Amino acid sequence: MYFKICGMVAIAVLLSSGSAIAEGVGAAIAQDVERYITVGHDKLGNSVALDTKTIKGTTYKLYGIYGDGIFETTFDASCTESRLFRNRIAIYGPEGQLLEEDKEKGEIPFVATSSPGKGMKIVCEKIGASGW
Repeated sequence: MYFKICGMVAIAVLLSSGSAIAEGVGAAIAQDVERYITVGHDKLGNSVALDTKTIKGTTYKLYGIYGDGIFETTFDASCTESRLFRNRIAIYGPEGQLLEEDKEKGEIPFVATSSPGKGMKIVCEKIGASGW
């Protein structure tokens, strides 16, 4: 659980728009700056980030701010067909506790300019299977 909470703090710090959450956390997270790539923004202007360390094949996770917590969405990409599938959505509280989870799987429209679409493009390029 400690790892999950630290990861959530790291994500919150990286996604927050310039607000200082904790001075000591910045130094600890500096090593993970390249781990999270901003792929878009939500309606409130908060960043949505791709977690490059959790990419497994064509499965990837996006993180963003949700209230005073974090959301995590897991996707599967079909690179050559430009198809995208949502696997899971989880919402975590400020202490890293799981608040809600939706494991309903299904295809979502691929929109190249959306956060999931940009994440998919990065993942597909990484494995050399981009169809565009």
